[in-house]
Amino acid sequence: MSLQQAIFVKTTFQSSFHTESYTAILKTIQALFGNIKMDDTLPKAEQRGHYDLFLIDGANNNWHDLIPADLICLAKQYSIVVFNVDKESVCEKNLLLNHINGVFYKSDELEDIFKGLVRVSAGELWFTRKVISQAFNDILAVAASFNNLSDTIELKQDDYAHLTKREKSVIHLIAQGASNNAIADKLNISDHTVKTHLYSAFKKTNSRNRVELANWAQRYISVLLPLVK
Repeated sequence: MSLQQAIFVKTTFQSSFHTESYTAILKTIQALFGNIKMDDTLPKAEQRGHYDLFLIDGANNNWHDLIPADLICLAKQYSIVVFNVDKESVCEKNLLLNHINGVFYKSDELEDIFKGLVRVSAGELWFTRKVISQAFNDILAVAASFNNLSDTIELKQDDYAHLTKREKSVIHLIAQGASNNAIADKLNISDHTVKTHLYSAFKKTNSRNRVELANWAQRYISVLLPLVK
């Protein structure tokens, strides 16, 4: 039975179009959805509400540690599934914690892709139970750390009062997977200044690199450090 939903497929075409797994998921989409749009760029913001689901082709991308900022922003508002990826190129828990609804690998069977798309279209997640359990435990651990504080968030914010407004902005963008050049453009500062803020943020958060800083930020910053440009 066809699901009368609109789906947008962001694909690179050239790198994926003739692979077996890519062909399989296209056939599954055609069998399930009545309205399909494919392009190599996302639709404009005012047009995105026309779609019930976004499929993002992740071929030849390594999103294991950091997810692109545009996908994180999209996932906060719409249902997203990443597909056509190698298992070593993504971290399922990282995808889940960033609001992405599921992932399909190049090695997945056609039957599993069909089942997963039906589940996601019904509002469910398509991740392994182990990953969902791990992510849930992480969320509970963070919540428990807040509950153990007498003044909760107000008291915890004092621990990070030494971060400057600009450092907070840089950390937010790092958490979204932004490069140094993208941060410089966004904040209208030089690459050198970005590096200065970044190194300072490493020291103040006890992070050894940008991946650790991003993990710290994605877990805590939305509650503790409201974005200040």
